[in-house]
Amino acid sequence: MRIGSFFTGIGGLDIAVEQVFDAEPAWFCEYDPAPSKVLAHHWPHIPNHGDIYDVLERLKAGDPGTPQQVDILTAGYP
Repeated sequence: MRIGSFFTGIGGLDIAVEQVFDAEPAWFCEYDPAPSKVLAHHWPHIPNHGDIYDVLERLKAGDPGTPQQVDILTAGYP
């Protein structure tokens, strides 16, 4: 199973979902530089799409670089 994560923070919720559902992250959406560095350190091969508003604009425009479809969607709301 694949996880998509909005408002990811440092990925704590994603680690729990990985373990409980035997899933793996497909992408993150985190704009803050500090937690983004933590994500890049622990998951260097997983894309971080940054600010959710930018992602939504790219989706509306049909940009092919938008997040892939996932099985599980998490969100660590601010």
